[in-house]
Amino acid sequence: MRVQYALPLIAVVAIVGCTPTTPSGEGEGEGEGEGEGEGDGEGEGEGEGEGEGEGEGEGEGEGEGEGEGEGEGESERGCVSTSFGIAGAVQWRDEGDTVVVPVVDDRIPCRFSYDLTTTAATADGQQRRTITERDDAPVLRSGSVMLDAFFALAVEEARDNSVAAINDGAFNNGQPLACGGVDGCFETGELWHYVWTRDTSYAVDLGLAGLDPRRARGSLLFKTSARRDGSDVQIVQDTGSGGSWPVSTDRVVWSLGARAVLNELEGTERAAFADSAFIALKNTIAHDSVTIFDDVDGLYRGEQSFLDWREQSYPDFTRDDVVGIAVGKALSTNLLHLAALELARDLADERGDVDEAVFAARATALRSTIRARFMTDEGFMSSFIPSDLDPVPVRRTDALATSLAILMDVVDVDIAQDLLSRTPHYGPGVPVIWPQQQDTAVYHNRAEWPFVTAYWLRAAAHVGHDVVATKMIKALVRGAVMHLSNMENFEAGTGAVFVDEGATSGPVVNSRRQLWSVAGAIGMVEHTLFGLQATANGLRVQPFIPAGLFVADDNNSALLGGIPEIVLNNVMHLGKRITVVLHLPTTIGTHGALSVLSRTLNGAAVTGDTIANGALRDTNRIDVNLGTASDNDLGLTLVNDADYQRVFGPRTPAITGIDKVGDRLALRLARANENAADISFRVYRDGVIVADALPGLTSTFTDPTHDATSSSRSPCYVVETTFVRTNTHSQHSAPQCFWGATFERISTINVAEMSHVGGSASTDHGAFHYEPWGDVGDRLDVDDVTATATGPHLLQLTFGNGAGGIDTGITCGVKRIVVTDIADDVVVGDGIVVMPHLGTWARWQDSSFVHAELVSGHHYRIAVVGDDDTINMSSFQHFAAYTGSEVGTDAFNRVNIADLKLLQR
Repeated sequence: MRVQYALPLIAVVAIVGCTPTTPSGEGEGEGEGEGEGEGDGEGEGEGEGEGEGEGEGEGEGEGEGEGEGEGEGESERGCVSTSFGIAGAVQWRDEGDTVVVPVVDDRIPCRFSYDLTTTAATADGQQRRTITERDDAPVLRSGSVMLDAFFALAVEEARDNSVAAINDGAFNNGQPLACGGVDGCFETGELWHYVWTRDTSYAVDLGLAGLDPRRARGSLLFKTSARRDGSDVQIVQDTGSGGSWPVSTDRVVWSLGARAVLNELEGTERAAFADSAFIALKNTIAHDSVTIFDDVDGLYRGEQSFLDWREQSYPDFTRDDVVGIAVGKALSTNLLHLAALELARDLADERGDVDEAVFAARATALRSTIRARFMTDEGFMSSFIPSDLDPVPVRRTDALATSLAILMDVVDVDIAQDLLSRTPHYGPGVPVIWPQQQDTAVYHNRAEWPFVTAYWLRAAAHVGHDVVATKMIKALVRGAVMHLSNMENFEAGTGAVFVDEGATSGPVVNSRRQLWSVAGAIGMVEHTLFGLQATANGLRVQPFIPAGLFVADDNNSALLGGIPEIVLNNVMHLGKRITVVLHLPTTIGTHGALSVLSRTLNGAAVTGDTIANGALRDTNRIDVNLGTASDNDLGLTLVNDADYQRVFGPRTPAITGIDKVGDRLALRLARANENAADISFRVYRDGVIVADALPGLTSTFTDPTHDATSSSRSPCYVVETTFVRTNTHSQHSAPQCFWGATFERISTINVAEMSHVGGSASTDHGAFHYEPWGDVGDRLDVDDVTATATGPHLLQLTFGNGAGGIDTGITCGVKRIVVTDIADDVVVGDGIVVMPHLGTWARWQDSSFVHAELVSGHHYRIAVVGDDDTINMSSFQHFAAYTGSEVGTDAFNRVNIADLKLLQR
């Protein structure tokens, strides 16, 4: 691997931006004050300057005292500044280069300018940047200029991403669109001038809700919409794979951001947003429950959240066929549906809404099902379950999904700690997927994303894993300060912004000031280190400072250390200004996180870890006394990517055919250009392992237990390969089912045999169909079908959808199949079929399935229809401005149908 951009010397110089201010804090001693100043404070210190202070206690000018309070200086901002010299992170080495942070002054003022210079190749080519702290923004005083500059950079880039209008080439013909009302919104990054539901929601959850709750609220409300007739407000799913929803189904990520914003609002503002949130959630949950929820196994279908570039994290066969993604069940997306149900439950409870019990029951059931279904036989949380034909969780993981499972307490603490310890790390942060995919450019694959690193950190803090937390904190600081911006992503092994290696070079896109990276940096300081977490019950104060930050490693001195307190000034919560002072113990310890001994608010002791919102004044000081860290035995798994088999899985294998040999079925296996000596095969039948550790030379496998003559069941097989030396696994192959030696278990009804409403007969594009077809009121009917076997059947459509490209758009085809037993008029099958974009109308593909239980000899009526549930995202007013469609700006849900298939399962 050849790295194009090295990571050399950076200098971070702190420039005094205001008169040095007074220290204030807890302790004993004498202090003198020069000039004028009123300080209601029981603290001590020296002060120069003028100003009025707010707080508790008494004191004016010169005086002595003990206790806690606010001193003199820039106290109109409630500023508290340590008087001790800069002690931590005076240099930083990375990949053989050194980052130098000179000590400029022995006292830290309340406002700094930071002059950052680097010789590293940056995304914009600039190698120097100056950041000046602002009076209306939070500031950090940690004793480490590098850490303080890192936080100031994030706050500044959040401001850079604060806009009144957005633009995207596919919307409004590229012209600006107002967003967020009077408060504006957050755009996504330097290269991404739009607001996406996923990016915004994660960013608001990570750190932006507290920084600017009204702008966060505006960004979220921009991602809700009524249908074009003004009814049914829902959360919108942005453009995506195969025409977006219901292939991409993680729009409920909105609930994470909404909960965070609700905890930062009060009074009529909160009530109004709560009303809007409840309506959007209730309607979205109702729609999803009848379209993408699988009643059989209790999970939601759809693409992984964030990992939405199929070549990066899905098997090869989904490159041109995203039906295989639409029918999968992703861990991350199901966790987000759980979050949506739980927020809806809580909002319903506030209102006394009768649906509270329904949401609660569904959340409880989903939580239990996620626990049961997504754990692999190796004890990891699987990224996804491929399909009903392949119901085994893949032996592949993603860090975002695992983080969410830990944070939502879906797994117990001991399991969570084990997951964090055993997940392989091989670069500065955590790779977003594991293992990596061969022959694939760097983006999600082989990448570290700071926002995922921030969630991994939050998960580590949640269960007390200090070793992982230390590594993630250092990764976040390194990535931002080294490159003078909070980048979109890095190559996972080196932490480089770009690796030049031909066809697999990347990251292929890498924006500066990426919104969720910015938010992750803010959250690292405010939510993790200082432990400020807004909740429905008040402000939780639970600092998590790993002892590892005070310990030098092989390359660097400690990031923290040498001062008795660190301070976060000017944090806002519910319009109240807060300063937090963390008093460090004399003895730190080497493992674990610092313990919390006591908390005070404005000098008064706090019971428990949460401060009631009503206890806050306009200006507040919170002091936290920390104790020595207690040792633990939690570890971290490190691997070396010099051996590619330690970080990559084998290429996706295939089953190239199934032959009936006597009473048995013989599978033909292909190992996808892997060296036979390097791999072994595992074979699954209908979700059960039927063979494992087959030698890599195996080309044919005969199932020893399935009697293909006596059984009427159509078994489905999947194969997986493993590098035997490193135990990294491939994706699953596409499932192959035995539908009979002559495919006699598949019945095909051509559309010419059906009655129809809508369209005219056409043989364009290579198959008979009705065109145009799929508008409201259009339908296809089969009046009488006689079942030839008793048992489960799958119904499927052969369709064409050229309304857009495979990787984008909002016009995925969505229809309903209804199967009715004619004898008693009972519906025995009813479900949604998904027909994604194929990129051209000349291509024909098979849809997703609808399940039906049929009885041999019974007669059935089958209808293919559209109704209020069978819509796509083009039905929403939000997308009236979508001008990037190939079929215009109106709602569009047309498809071409060639055949209806009944498959005997």
